[in-house]
Amino acid sequence: MPSPTVTTGDVVRWGLSRFVIADVQSGSAVLCRVKQVRDMRYRADVPVHFPDTITLGLTDGAVIRCKPRVCFNLADLVPVGSVSSSLMVRIKIAIEREMDARRIEAGIPKYLVV
Repeated sequence: MPSPTVTTGDVVRWGLSRFVIADVQSGSAVLCRVKQVRDMRYRADVPVHFPDTITLGLTDGAVIRCKPRVCFNLADLVPVGSVSSSLMVRIKIAIEREMDARRIEAGIPKYLVV
């Protein structure tokens, strides 16, 4: 049975966790994890606002942790929903900020491609 097509902005189940697809390129997907967080938040966390909370079946306090992971096999991903375009914009901005922060912490100038 062929796997359903996944695109940017889809929420998928991978293993036991939910992820948002931040990008799809040549058969691989960049994923950001959906987490329930009450107290402590990471610098790359993007809160999920009310409309997306309802459509995704999440409770209050859900965040998208924008520390990207890569899935090399799209067939492993099971789509369960999608996020709004406004949340997707906030996720992409948070990923860029996180990657910039990691470059600074590593002491790598921004203009170098690693």
